[in-house]
Amino acid sequence: MNTKIILHIDLNSYFATIEQQANPRLRGKPIGVTGGDRLERTVLGTASIEAKKLGIKTGTPIWQALKLCPQLILVKGDSDKYLSCTKIFINILKDYSPNLEIFSIDEAFLELTDPKLDPIKIAREIKSRIKKELGEWVTCSIGISYNKLMAKLGSDLYKPNGLVVIKDETAAQWILNRVKLDDVCGIGHAIKHRLYQMGVRDFPSLRRVPLESLTASFKSYGLVLYNMARGIDHNLVNPFYEKAEVKSIGHQHTLSFNTDDPEKIRQILLKLTELIARRLRAKQLIGKTVSFWLRSADFLSCGQQSTIHFSDGGLDIFNAAWKIFMEIWDRKPLRLVAVTVSNLKPLYPTNLTLLPNDLKQQKITRSIDRINDKYGEFMLKRAVLLKVQPMSRKANPYLSDRRFKI
Repeated sequence: MNTKIILHIDLNSYFATIEQQANPRLRGKPIGVTGGDRLERTVLGTASIEAKKLGIKTGTPIWQALKLCPQLILVKGDSDKYLSCTKIFINILKDYSPNLEIFSIDEAFLELTDPKLDPIKIAREIKSRIKKELGEWVTCSIGISYNKLMAKLGSDLYKPNGLVVIKDETAAQWILNRVKLDDVCGIGHAIKHRLYQMGVRDFPSLRRVPLESLTASFKSYGLVLYNMARGIDHNLVNPFYEKAEVKSIGHQHTLSFNTDDPEKIRQILLKLTELIARRLRAKQLIGKTVSFWLRSADFLSCGQQSTIHFSDGGLDIFNAAWKIFMEIWDRKPLRLVAVTVSNLKPLYPTNLTLLPNDLKQQKITRSIDRINDKYGEFMLKRAVLLKVQPMSRKANPYLSDRRFKI
């Protein structure tokens, strides 16, 4: 192989296999793990290997999955369980190289820095250790190649429990000629549709498109597509301990029932913004841009942004989100609302306030956070939230909000 040797390790049907490992009665059966702690009006966070064979995919709405497979067993997601398993997974990989990039909660890139190491032997050892330390039912697929793009494609080719080596650009182009455009990471539905409009339906035809034409249609991403068709990828493996801080913090909530009651929506929105504010304060961040979007009962979505003074306060975020909501809501029943705070910066250094009311509010907020940290989310809360349905923070699939605990 080339000098650079990169492994992409992908745990197969991660949430589902962890649940099957924890509960032997689920093994060998089609199960679907929900994206949160609910079983209605949501989608599957993961489908088990057995469920995938029946045509059920991750992200399939619950009602649709049950229609495809009436015998599907639904399991509530347990993010703490998966994060604890991910910690074991990462600690295994750290033994082989410091160049470890956590791509998501169940997959990682590992660059071998010692050319004397046998990557195939390392891959088999990783597979063995995962079974030993995470459980006999947990498997992974590994791709080995000269760059990240082809390593990830290699791990996707033969699932579950695959091991594929793509040695060089010649081998890469041979494989690319035999896969679909959207089999490669970086080509989603929208880009695939635009390529189809150009008459490009596979990688051989993409390779024939001049670079000038691709950049004219896709701007800077045209060069990425040009290189992708040739198995070229210059992206480096970014060690997880050097990963930049999150660029935004948000929360969305699917309502248990459609509603056009402004008071119910107001309470839910206030709870969302309090959750976001808690996460900002936990990270010692403040934000300036508030984004709000909604999805109506007929699945139509719309949203808007607003700017506030830099803040980590729930009421500041709520007031901005509520103002947007009142401007864009057409009075139709809603099924989902979402709020995100971006344009973040560290809380410190900052100008200290000497105003008595501000000092008092800061002291109250810190005390409430300490109590909720110890006894649970919303142990102390505003009185207006007493009748709001339970709502808690779930782990981000990309570890953006809890990665320092890994």
